[in-house]
Amino acid sequence: MLAAFLSSAIVRLRKASAFFVPFLAIALFWIIYAWTLSSANDFILAKKVAVLLYLDGNALLLILVTGIVGGLAAGVAGVFGNQCRAIFSQNDQ
Repeated sequence: MLAAFLSSAIVRLRKASAFFVPFLAIALFWIIYAWTLSSANDFILAKKVAVLLYLDGNALLLILVTGIVGGLAAGVAGVFGNQCRAIFSQNDQ
């Protein structure tokens, strides 16, 4: 979230891209990272966590949900960073 906030506060993004650029970047990163960590132990822990979250033991669905949750957090942080940039740039003029 900090990276999404800072990058959106520095780089001006317009309209929906303020949400979707950080969302896609972090979601993709989290999905790849979760896949890499889980594949090292043959998805044993991911399957057990997926059972706890009522995902029927589907590790791939858990990884997808993880990416979406991270992407949503990053998207909101990106919009917030973009709005902070807009507020401070109006005060400078």
